[in-house]
Amino acid sequence: MFSWVFRTRLHAWISVLVLFASWPLSVSAQDSALIARQDTFATVVRPNAGSVLRSGGVLKVDSPRDGQDAWAIQLQSPMIGHPIGKGDAFSVCFSARTVSAGNQNSGTIHVTVSKDDPWRAIQANNGFRTLAVPNVWHDFAINFRAEQDFPADQFRASLQLAAHQQQLEIRDLKFRRHGQAPDALLPKQKLFYPGRFADPMWKQMADDRIRRHRQSDLRIRVTDTLGNPVSDCTVTIRQQKHAYAFGTFVGDVPNRNDDAGQRFRRETLHNFNRVTLPRYWADWGTDSPEGLDRSNAVARWAASTDLELKTHLLLYPRYIPERVVADRQNAALFRAQVVTAMEDALDQTRHLKCFVWDAINELRDDELVGDVLGHEFYAEVFKLANRRRPDVRWFINEYGLLTGGAKRREYLDQYIRTIKQIMADGGAVEGIGVQGHFTESLVTPQQIWEVLDRLDDFGLPIEVTEFDVDTDDVATQAEFTEDFMTAIFAHPSTTGLTTWGFWEGDMWRPRGAMYRTDWTIKPNGKVWQKLVLDRWWTDETAVTDATGECVVRVFHGDHTVTVQTKTPERVVARRFTVTADQEAQIVLGEPEPTGQAK
Repeated sequence: MFSWVFRTRLHAWISVLVLFASWPLSVSAQDSALIARQDTFATVVRPNAGSVLRSGGVLKVDSPRDGQDAWAIQLQSPMIGHPIGKGDAFSVCFSARTVSAGNQNSGTIHVTVSKDDPWRAIQANNGFRTLAVPNVWHDFAINFRAEQDFPADQFRASLQLAAHQQQLEIRDLKFRRHGQAPDALLPKQKLFYPGRFADPMWKQMADDRIRRHRQSDLRIRVTDTLGNPVSDCTVTIRQQKHAYAFGTFVGDVPNRNDDAGQRFRRETLHNFNRVTLPRYWADWGTDSPEGLDRSNAVARWAASTDLELKTHLLLYPRYIPERVVADRQNAALFRAQVVTAMEDALDQTRHLKCFVWDAINELRDDELVGDVLGHEFYAEVFKLANRRRPDVRWFINEYGLLTGGAKRREYLDQYIRTIKQIMADGGAVEGIGVQGHFTESLVTPQQIWEVLDRLDDFGLPIEVTEFDVDTDDVATQAEFTEDFMTAIFAHPSTTGLTTWGFWEGDMWRPRGAMYRTDWTIKPNGKVWQKLVLDRWWTDETAVTDATGECVVRVFHGDHTVTVQTKTPERVVARRFTVTADQEAQIVLGEPEPTGQAK
């Protein structure tokens, strides 16, 4: 008995010593301190907004109606009592489940670490998190990192609980400070992916749609120069390029001459057939000579490749240069500067064979251009764009349609109204962009199709213009990526899907990358390659029959067809572009047409 107790305690002490030995020296006991536990979170409820009842260790939240501010019901921690250093990390951890969610698919909780008056998040980029809460208990761990030094007693953690009609239960709520601990040592959250519980028949439906809308029959007919069919030929069909746009956004890494720049350019060409080029008219973008040089250099590199080009963007109301914003009281001057900047951007890129271009980005947030020039100016942007570059397909682009949590439906309704109004004002919207920057709130394939079905009423091409999943849960990230890509590719109205970067060393949200900084590929990157370069890629072999024909179902795009005869033995290769059922005739002994690939 004594021996067993001694050994148990010894093993425990050894474990503690190993833990402390592996803990970074920069993380002190104070740095990893508990700031607040559940019973010290204050309940803040606006009159008649609902209630929070404490029952044992569970907080029972009742938000009885839609349409009120999400912060009408809050749980607030005490203020952070210590000064905050730049880079200090904080975590808000709890378990939650949805009891009921009104007409929504799930409950919603907003989490932030911020000050109140004026409101400011401790982390400017992604400092306000929207969580979809399932109907089973799920553990949440939300991490924030301070963007700068802040004084004590200004910031606290808040959970906002009145996003819509819902009843929630919350337990084990804790708010911790982790100091300068690296991301690897912060609490980790496994994403809840509701699509995991979706009807498995959706995948069969998606595969059927892909076969119907993304593939066609290529009937290959082989004859001799006299027109006689040649049977028993081995025919190999290998895809060279997708017709569908599988793209990525690139920053200025392609401009670099170091190893990273070379590897980046190589992996871009390997994984994608389109690049989205940055051209932001902003203080940090093309409004400065340096920013303009960077954008032009990236464009020159892209134009030298076989990649399809897209430019992002012509007008972004949120990031107009401050020198122009200062003239907002003079509408005529303000308008002249905006129009001149757009004309300059189009003139400077007139040599680029751009396939698509985002004309306007994120109008839902516009409180400048529309206020100064009137919302009818949005149509003028499309008129100018089409007049100057009629060879380009002009898109509108918006966020929150897939990632807006409880507000998805509201955002979608607003987007549809905006597009209709621009068209009514004479603006030729030629494509619809849907962003997909996912964090903790994922959607089901059916929810994706519901959004696309509504936008399909316009009869315009739809593209997912910006896609990533910001999480450390790489397994769920990969699972969702596969389902998301499949649902998008299967919808007949979509023409493209663009990741918002792919290398951890050059991404807005590095955790969403497909390659780590050292260029090791992550599970979501393997999913991308499995789908784009394998499952949805034609590599087939057939044999001609007595009529000299064979039929192969191929994915839309460019293909090399190679015919090998037995007697006499010879090989002939031709290249064909397939976008619909078609016949490809190959005449043995006939000279190769000019421009054909061998």
